[in-house]
Amino acid sequence: MNAKVDQFCEGLRDQLTAIEGRAVSVKASIQAFPGQAEKVLRDKLEAARTKLQAQKERIEQTRANLKAQAQHKIAETKEAVSEWKVKHEARKLKARADRAKEYAEDAIALAVASIDEAEEAILDAVVAQIDAKEAQ
Repeated sequence: MNAKVDQFCEGLRDQLTAIEGRAVSVKASIQAFPGQAEKVLRDKLEAARTKLQAQKERIEQTRANLKAQAQHKIAETKEAVSEWKVKHEARKLKARADRAKEYAEDAIALAVASIDEAEEAILDAVVAQIDAKEAQ
């Protein structure tokens, strides 16, 4: 592989490692809930909501980018790509490679945002259970 491909793969590996770390962190938080005070849970929920609100516009733009990129991929038929290879149309092939890289980066960014949304939903569910239990 050339250096550029190696660098891209290393970047993706780093992002996937970060996603894995977030998932482990969320799991640890969930397992720690029984020993935490209600105020700590409510504070975590508020922090998660604030974080999601701050990311909302970027998340929506990322989703729009993914949708547009998926539509573009559909338009690029295998026959067209094969033709570009045969004709050595490097510019078109490079543009396609750049779009594929952006798609992968956006998909990872959306995965990270989804973990944040899941964390907020879990915290909300735990707080709702506490509220319901208190009402009894």
